[in-house]
Amino acid sequence: MAYKLFISQNVALLNTRRIGIYDSNGNRVGQIPLGSLTPPTEWKKLCSFGALSDIHLQQATGQGDFQRALSYFTNEENVDFTCVCGDLVGYYASEANLSVFKSNVDTYSPNTPVYAIAGNHDVIAAESENWAKIDEATTNVWLVTYTGHPRYYSFTQGNDVYIMVGLASNSASDFLTIEELQWLYETLEANRNKRCFVFMHVFPWDGSGDVLDAYPTDLMSGTPGKVFYSLMKHYRNVIWLHGHSHVRFSGQEYGDMANIDNKYGRWSVHIPSCAVPKTGDEHRTSLDAESEGYVVDVYENGIHLRGRDFVKGEFLPIASYWLDTTLQTIPAGTYTDSTGTITK
Repeated sequence: MAYKLFISQNVALLNTRRIGIYDSNGNRVGQIPLGSLTPPTEWKKLCSFGALSDIHLQQATGQGDFQRALSYFTNEENVDFTCVCGDLVGYYASEANLSVFKSNVDTYSPNTPVYAIAGNHDVIAAESENWAKIDEATTNVWLVTYTGHPRYYSFTQGNDVYIMVGLASNSASDFLTIEELQWLYETLEANRNKRCFVFMHVFPWDGSGDVLDAYPTDLMSGTPGKVFYSLMKHYRNVIWLHGHSHVRFSGQEYGDMANIDNKYGRWSVHIPSCAVPKTGDEHRTSLDAESEGYVVDVYENGIHLRGRDFVKGEFLPIASYWLDTTLQTIPAGTYTDSTGTITK
């Protein structure tokens, strides 16, 4: 298998003048010309936001990692808001576990909105060591109480639409409900010619987030997944952001779609775990001592993704991307769903 260290969407870190190539002994063996790949710092930035996933607050370093990331976003980057792409709790949802999320947000991001959605761990409870689905009404009450938002919702920033799609269960057959998919269709159709950032916990199988086919379970394999894929494929002004697999940014060494892909005709961006990143190789080793996420700078016709190691306190060259998001015209009423799930 041929591996690529850099892909065409990689750009230089801000204020970088050249990129050097070094061997394992630290000897410089070449350089990469920047050419047109320099970030568009001369363009007007519309906003910035923090993007995190899999913060797993009850795991060993979860709280400290989340606090560090929020503090950086609010105090150093002055982001407009932060989005958390699911798996707020360590292992299973409860009022006590979810309340930790609210207390951390209130303390470390008191004046900057934090928008969160439910991941698979946020909609299951532990019953005699077996995972059990929490009643949907209860889940929604807990989410509203401790994150300030229901399971699915949207908000706007300028001309852009941010669509937050939380999971309903940990099963491929109903991880999104019919009602939620219908809402997603109607929201995308109404905003089809606008740039839409869609946050959903689960990643595209064999796409970004799934390096070397190492993840064991495909939650996108059922009918809800098929409908979701078809929506992403049709509405080409979407940028889909997701987490779930925990694969850290260096997974790009093993596959050039580890962090970014556009296999369905729109950009798909994987967000590593804030608390427990995993190696991108076939072993998927958990790394409790690491923490990763993005700062996303939004411009009129593109976005600059700046992947950060929050423990080392530095941005990573392998995780700096420029994605062209020039709007495409999508005719009204042209979406079709072969499963019959969506009604017009």
